[in-house]
Amino acid sequence: MNFSESVKEEIFSKPIKEDHCKKAFLAGVIRGNGVLFETENGYGLSFKIAGENRAMKISDLIKETFGFDVREISVKEDRLNARDLFEISLTGNEAHTALVGLGIIKDQDDGSAVLGFFGKITERECCFRSFLKGLFVSTGSCTVPSAENGEKTGYHLELCFSHAVSAELTAKELFRRNIKSNITRRKSDYVLYIKSAEGIKDFFAVLPAPVSVLKLTDIIIEREIFNVTNRRKNCDLGNVNRQIEAQEKIVSAINKIERTVGLDSLKPELKDTAIARRDFSDDTLIELAARLSVTKSCLNHRLRKIAEIADKIQV
Repeated sequence: MNFSESVKEEIFSKPIKEDHCKKAFLAGVIRGNGVLFETENGYGLSFKIAGENRAMKISDLIKETFGFDVREISVKEDRLNARDLFEISLTGNEAHTALVGLGIIKDQDDGSAVLGFFGKITERECCFRSFLKGLFVSTGSCTVPSAENGEKTGYHLELCFSHAVSAELTAKELFRRNIKSNITRRKSDYVLYIKSAEGIKDFFAVLPAPVSVLKLTDIIIEREIFNVTNRRKNCDLGNVNRQIEAQEKIVSAINKIERTVGLDSLKPELKDTAIARRDFSDDTLIELAARLSVTKSCLNHRLRKIAEIADKIQV
């Protein structure tokens, strides 16, 4: 089960107690992927949800909220994600009752109806949280780094809306709670997204989804430890490479002196250092300094002098 699905399972595992929160949750579900259509008897409404148990729970919520059974549920195969999608449909008076009751449409005095955005149904903080839960289970997704994908995947959470106004109002409400998000257009949808690990964690804390928050915190910590360890490895490897290059350079200088003017031309301390560096090439500077009974600083000074002498030799 991926991270998105585990969050949705957590959301569905907690029953919604208050009627006003049930309405806000259903409003979020329908705003996520709901489709309005006209019938001979007025409006029709349909929306999809993945998983039979989830579809049944939403059907139960509709009955608890509006007092009627959902009679139209069809199953469609989602081959891309290897799962079944359950489409719930309402028509006639039932669709109208649900749409008005959830603040999705508003009846006008002339008998017409207009599309509504938010309103009283999300005024309470608990209701706004329930709305976000419904929206996420309907059309939300979240990807996080894992041991399998390593550095290839970052943090990304998104919510889809069919109208720009809904996306903008949601982004505004999230910003009021110190969660920064962005909006982009994807075909006919408006996608609100968060790419900050801390922002995503704060989003799940608002829902609230405490188990998911803890899981994400563990992932963030593991990722940070991985990054720190990786940086240290790269740093250590860089140091080793530089040491090897410096060692090869000084050995090459010693060989040049030995081929041309001979090591006997060097001062005694430089000659001893050159022979030791040549014969004990695997020694670190600290080990070689100890072998010669000098400080590391003194050893570095001698090696620089040897390199300077080699540079002055004309071949």
